[in-house]
Amino acid sequence: MDFNKVTRRFLMGEWNTKASTTSRIASIKEALQSLKPRTLQEKQRVELALENLTHVRREHRKLKEQVTILEERLQVLEESKGEG
Repeated sequence: MDFNKVTRRFLMGEWNTKASTTSRIASIKEALQSLKPRTLQEKQRVELALENLTHVRREHRKLKEQVTILEERLQVLEESKGEG
């Protein structure tokens, strides 16, 4: 085991590769909110990025709901196929 590589991955944040999309979005939002823009243009870019992130979060939630519904339908179809 290469401890240097493990330590490097941990420090770079690469150790948590199984993080959920929701937690990644929250992490990005925190990072954007912690920025201190120096110019009006930088402030507008950060605000736009936060707005886009909000839209991404909403779309992700909708897609997740659709996947859940489709998985339930698939399960019902597989059960009815197995009975028939």
